[in-house]
Amino acid sequence: MGKNLKAEGLQITKHSGGNYPRHATHGGVLDSGEHTWEVLLTAAANSNGNLTMYIGVGREALDVEKGGHHKADAWYLRTDNGTLCGGGEVASEQPIAFAVGDRIGVRMNCDDGSLRFCKNGEAMDAGFPAGTITGPVVGAVELVCIGQALTLVPATLA
Repeated sequence: MGKNLKAEGLQITKHSGGNYPRHATHGGVLDSGEHTWEVLLTAAANSNGNLTMYIGVGREALDVEKGGHHKADAWYLRTDNGTLCGGGEVASEQPIAFAVGDRIGVRMNCDDGSLRFCKNGEAMDAGFPAGTITGPVVGAVELVCIGQALTLVPATLA
């Protein structure tokens, strides 16, 4: 993670800088099989309650001092409006609202190249279909505003 982010245990917080995305990764390289985890929306922005954060996967070795990697090398669910962003494409917004305390489940299937999401244990329609993502990738997030925090929660999703 970059200098504007800090980690305490499994929680990552944007503690400084302006309102621009900063990238962080977690876990090992994902290049085969199916991998699942959850991210708890721990805190919104200090100044305005903003929940614009990105959760998903990205290529290895992306610049942690930058954000906006969905323009080419990351695939995310945007937490303020459910938009899917990835591989240079931005899909339409999903009718999904997230709040502090929600858990977002992530399921990356490296064998078929799909990425699916859950909200509080319930499968969502939102996701990237088979053939969309080629590995290897790593778990990734981008936080935008000071005070935003996410907590990684290892999970087994149904």
